[in-house]
Amino acid sequence: MSNKHSKAQHIPQRTCSICKFKKELKSLYAFILIPEGIIIDPQRKLPHHRLYVCRDINCLSKLEEWGKHYYKKYYGIQKNWSELDLQSNRSVQGVNNEQ
Repeated sequence: MSNKHSKAQHIPQRTCSICKFKKELKSLYAFILIPEGIIIDPQRKLPHHRLYVCRDINCLSKLEEWGKHYYKKYYGIQKNWSELDLQSNRSVQGVNNEQ
């Protein structure tokens, strides 16, 4: 029996924003939604509330619709998704250039 106070066996888990299943943190993409757009946070170091989406193709395909709903509900604005997509593509290109 392992010691319940030991963190040696601990594997961090987060919930996918789309499917609501808990998964290992390593298997999820982290991103931040702010009124100006989407910021992808691959190193998970930005000081904002991070949201997670799993790498499953079904969840990734539903992310667009979820993002529209999120902006309308929490910010009271309707964002043009192509505008958000351009911003996220720029941040992804920046991540790819760093690696």
